[in-house]
Amino acid sequence: MKNLLLFEWKLFFRNKRLKQQFFMLIVLFLWFSFMLTTSPTMQESPLIIEVFLIGMMSLFAQFVVYSLATNASFIEKQWTTPLSIFKILQTKYYFFCILSLIPFVLFLPMLFLGQAHVLNLFSNFLFVIGFMFFGSFFSVIFSYKPFDIKASSFYNYQGMDKGNYLYPTFVVLLGVGSVILIYWQLGETITVIFKTVVGLAFITTHKTWLAFITKKIEKKKYYRIERFRKK
Repeated sequence: MKNLLLFEWKLFFRNKRLKQQFFMLIVLFLWFSFMLTTSPTMQESPLIIEVFLIGMMSLFAQFVVYSLATNASFIEKQWTTPLSIFKILQTKYYFFCILSLIPFVLFLPMLFLGQAHVLNLFSNFLFVIGFMFFGSFFSVIFSYKPFDIKASSFYNYQGMDKGNYLYPTFVVLLGVGSVILIYWQLGETITVIFKTVVGLAFITTHKTWLAFITKKIEKKKYYRIERFRKK
């Protein structure tokens, strides 16, 4: 498992497209953080802060799809290796759980500024690595267009299909929208409970839904490889 995690780290940070998108996300985070800390209107609205927190943390779930839509030769090597697809997906899940600690840590100063509560922040983290990651991994089933991870991210629309963009975006909107609706109707306490319960439910059952996704991928494994070869 250690070697597989190290491989995921190298895949992510040694390829131009993934690395650029990661740092673009950090810049976006810093920009929104600046707006939040300098705007009295935003600071006085708990709902806006909630949307900011869950929205920014959810964006990291998109990288799950990117890492599973790489170029054809890489997909072919991964899907035909003696190592099971389930083990590959499980390693990616653990890797992105670790990576999601970055926005969690970056948000910690908000606790000391009185702009967030520790339970709210922690429940967001659980919700993202639970429900949001489930949605991202599930979207991979419908992904049949590759990314060239060595190409630049700027003005690059390669790999746009429903599995890589539409479904993951829908998952984020569904998750964030549900949180906003519950917060608006039932308040902060119920929202924290909702995010915690849903997040823990998907985290504790991650092997079950990863096994289900594995079966779906294995069923069309070679069809996916051929689609990726054609680009």
